[in-house]
Amino acid sequence: MKEEDILLTGRTSPRGLGLAGLLVLIGIAVLAAGCASVANPDGWAPPTLVDDTLYVSIEPGRMAALDPEDLSVKWVFPPDTDEGNKLDLEGIYAAPVVDGDTIYFGAYDGNVYALNADDGTALWRFETGDPVTGALALKDGRLYAGSNDGRLYALDIASCTNVCPPRDQVPSFDTGSSIWASLLLVDDVIYVAAMDGRLHALHAVTLEPASGFSFKTDAGLLMDPTLADDDTLLVGGIDSKLYALDPKTGDEKWSFEGGNWFWGRPWVDGDTAFIADLDGNVYAVALAGGEPLWPKPFNADAAVRSAPLLAGDTLVIVGRDGKTYGLNPDDGTRQWGPTLLGKSVLSNPFLLARTISPSVTTGPSPSPAAASPSATPGATAGGMAVGETVVLIVAQGGDLCTIDPADGSPAGALICAEVPL
Repeated sequence: MKEEDILLTGRTSPRGLGLAGLLVLIGIAVLAAGCASVANPDGWAPPTLVDDTLYVSIEPGRMAALDPEDLSVKWVFPPDTDEGNKLDLEGIYAAPVVDGDTIYFGAYDGNVYALNADDGTALWRFETGDPVTGALALKDGRLYAGSNDGRLYALDIASCTNVCPPRDQVPSFDTGSSIWASLLLVDDVIYVAAMDGRLHALHAVTLEPASGFSFKTDAGLLMDPTLADDDTLLVGGIDSKLYALDPKTGDEKWSFEGGNWFWGRPWVDGDTAFIADLDGNVYAVALAGGEPLWPKPFNADAAVRSAPLLAGDTLVIVGRDGKTYGLNPDDGTRQWGPTLLGKSVLSNPFLLARTISPSVTTGPSPSPAAASPSATPGATAGGMAVGETVVLIVAQGGDLCTIDPADGSPAGALICAEVPL
């Protein structure tokens, strides 16, 4: 799903924006799309690692469980069976929530799915009124889902033992506008960013608005709300501003203006927020007052939808065009890059610690277009297995790319590879 796809396909539209706001969005989206060298990326769900399993969307509309050591497949949903082929999730755009032996996620077909985490069998699904593009939240047996129909649903998991109740029988809160961003649950308050520019703070149990909280800007909120510290909540979106709010009141503490939409969530390290915009600008912003900390922003030459990733002493940035850079987090200067992935990237990079055995040097089967002539086999020490930390990037079509965050080189024999199903 591209930015322009959401606005122009007619499948869904930003509820609550009004005609003037929609026209502005369409114009900006088309301009942003012009920067993309690869069309039609499907989904941008980042991986989730729980114990010895990596959950990730490796094909459009398919969730998989992988072994994090060699990225081999444990199971895929929907499975390649007669029943599985009847399902068309269309796309998965947010990381799943894993709780014990169950995995939960939303899909572009408008459903929330619950799967057995061990084997990927479907336990149930809950139908909302429109696509689900943000991450879910889970607390005390209630699963929260924001839908493009503008509603936040609070589903009692116990009510889905066999079949989930219809959505008109499930507690919900109507924001009056589409919800694209992921939910943020902090203690007993759930934050919901809406496309009319309003940020809602609701009591998780009652879904009643939190007393004394109010924030609204003039443009849609796309970025996942992010709690930077106990006193600072970050939101952003289409007006190209990053806002720092008091999480109790919604009062604005400061705002920082970028060059284009803020869509990817920031990476917060100590008193600094690293964030990128759809013009490809990467910024370091002081949490205390919103001042830029670098002499100038770094430009990735293409829109950056994914979040920055701090890996040791390197800030990893992945542009939509698949160019990957390592920056000095102190001043924004380039340490390495670009490393060319050869694929469009919208998902957040993921830091993966794994063990490499002497017999594992190539990882999954190669994608011919993604093979790197400069790649070298994974490191081993005297035939003994060694540990390594790599940056894992999910690229267009579900290819998995692994790079060394120290220098941007391929982590293994290939830089990107298809996952054999």
